[in-house]
Amino acid sequence: MNEVINKMDIYIQKELKEKTVRILFLTFLLFIPVILIKTVALLFLSATFIVYDIRHQNAELLYFLPFSKKELFLYNLIFLSLVVIVTSAIEGIFLEGPFINKFEPILRSLILLLAIFGLQMTFSGFEMDGLGWSAFIVFLDALFGYMGTTDINSFAFNPYSLISFTRQGNLPLSLIFSSLICLLGFGSYVIKGGEN
Repeated sequence: MNEVINKMDIYIQKELKEKTVRILFLTFLLFIPVILIKTVALLFLSATFIVYDIRHQNAELLYFLPFSKKELFLYNLIFLSLVVIVTSAIEGIFLEGPFINKFEPILRSLILLLAIFGLQMTFSGFEMDGLGWSAFIVFLDALFGYMGTTDINSFAFNPYSLISFTRQGNLPLSLIFSSLICLLGFGSYVIKGGEN
């Protein structure tokens, strides 16, 4: 376990040294409780780490350090999740209402992160532009997710709005959908490309 933590620490330190200004700026944007700003910030923050390295053909260097693809996927996801949890928890402190409601911003941000990171890793695994294509899919998700209503009894009911990771009409369903996208990203990056 200590070896895993040490390897992750080495990887995160390397990333922070190389990309500090970008990471700090995008992390600051996550404090703003507007879904559009959070989505854009997560798109670029998620693409700052391994997605950036794959896009600029620096990832091969990481495999020789040695980091496996599975480790890189998990280190990125864990670090991004911690950033999202901390920023959303601070946002949750200022929410009124029952204590349980303070966890909602954390869950909503994690749903968004799982989907975005999963999309970026899926496209990167297929050697496509992870940032560009994931931004396009996020736009489509928002477009189709915000059509109609989440009210099942309404004539304008939109079933997709319940699982949409941007609209999140139903949190458990959105979480399941986002988790599946993240698993798809894991599969396309780690399994499809062959473990290093």
